[in-house]
Amino acid sequence: MPDSEYTGPLTKEVLKVGEQVLNVVVDHAVFRRIREASITMVHLMRSLRLPHGILVQAESGMGKSLLVELIRRELAPQASPSGSVACLHVALDSTVDTNGMAAAMTLALGYRSLPMRRQLESMNHMTKTALERARPLVLLIDEMQHVCEGNKDITARSVTDWLKVRMDRYNFPVVCLGTHALERLTVINPQFTGRASANFIIPPFQFDEAWRQVLAGFSSAVDSVDLGIANGAACRPLHQASGGNMRMLKRILTYACMYASTQPNRVVDMVALSNAFIDAKGQVSEQLNPFRPAGT
Repeated sequence: MPDSEYTGPLTKEVLKVGEQVLNVVVDHAVFRRIREASITMVHLMRSLRLPHGILVQAESGMGKSLLVELIRRELAPQASPSGSVACLHVALDSTVDTNGMAAAMTLALGYRSLPMRRQLESMNHMTKTALERARPLVLLIDEMQHVCEGNKDITARSVTDWLKVRMDRYNFPVVCLGTHALERLTVINPQFTGRASANFIIPPFQFDEAWRQVLAGFSSAVDSVDLGIANGAACRPLHQASGGNMRMLKRILTYACMYASTQPNRVVDMVALSNAFIDAKGQVSEQLNPFRPAGT
């Protein structure tokens, strides 16, 4: 369970219901387009030595880490019997520099520890040896915006140059996921973004058919309680409450299902959603609670 402000009962049964909702994976059209582009890119680079990559921009909570996992699952069966890994995956933090990127790659390639002094030359040698053996199909980099946030143009250029050299030498594409700060990479290092030239944006959901399909996906995937209200009477209020953000939607639905599991009928209703909204957002004005009936 994530850090939570849930204020209802916390029995084993309630927690089990919460875990089920958290584990729901609802695919949607934008995810599918990015996955298809990633798989196509991998196949293209296995046939043609044409450096390529993808930049994926999305605000926090729109499922970038989930997208990484979906791509990994799809490519996993393509790992070669000789020991080639299908996907390398690194997640960056705000302190990343060239040494940090080399260290992340070294660990992703299977080394259990880093050189004592973490010298770049030593880590470069380790990654060289491992990349020649592993020949990965793709490198997935989460939180890539940390490379170029703030006044880090020189650092960002060095990090992306380090990546560019290895993309070219070992013929693997890169999928970089991060916030909209990634746009700055096109100015900082156009040689790198020329390779990672496909650019996708995952926007918050609008109140449309795609939103209804997402809610229907949750409703059909959750069987521990009745979540039918999600793609019925609560469809619009859920959009108002979450702003179309997947993380906030999942948090509200998780808490609401946990509340419903304590009731005899185990049905999510507007009361459960109202309580979940307050837990997820904190104490807000009743006028801002879209699950409260007008005039109450």
